[in-house]
Amino acid sequence: MITTYTDYINRFILNKGSNGVKSPGEHHFVAAYLVPKLFGINQLVPDYINPDGTKGIMGDIVYFKNGNHHLGIEVKFETICLTKNEFNSWIVNEDTSQHPEIFIGIGTSGIIILSWHEFRKAYISSVGIEIPQPINERYGPQKAVNVLFHQGEGKKGYLPKGGSESEAQKYESNFLQLLRNTVSC
Repeated sequence: MITTYTDYINRFILNKGSNGVKSPGEHHFVAAYLVPKLFGINQLVPDYINPDGTKGIMGDIVYFKNGNHHLGIEVKFETICLTKNEFNSWIVNEDTSQHPEIFIGIGTSGIIILSWHEFRKAYISSVGIEIPQPINERYGPQKAVNVLFHQGEGKKGYLPKGGSESEAQKYESNFLQLLRNTVSC
């Protein structure tokens, strides 16, 4: 069982997975760590989990209510790499009804949990864009989660990897409280 995000970072990012060869990636993080934590909070199974390539689904973990989008969580693992569709729809487009509600990014330094609005501002600033314009390339500007983490370190939503078990538990409690506060399914 993965008890804390620090445990996840140590076992699967820093040690490159249990096989020691390659980090298992975003889908593994979502399935092995994040969905069980969310279920523990709201007792709901998401309607979509990592619906890559599914048009109109806003996020990697998505809950519907009464047949409509209710909550979308976009997750990035080590690198913030938005597809052309994600960048144009969620960064360029200012219509918040077309954005996920929550951003979660994990890297070797820690975890970030922000509202999409807060993430969008931090990302735009971090990649040096004044006014986002639609792109034709396959991906928008990339940014390491660690770089964004260090730019916001110390602010609400930027939680470091614990250096000890007690620190890991403390930061995990803080993360779960922020997650509880943002997940109102």
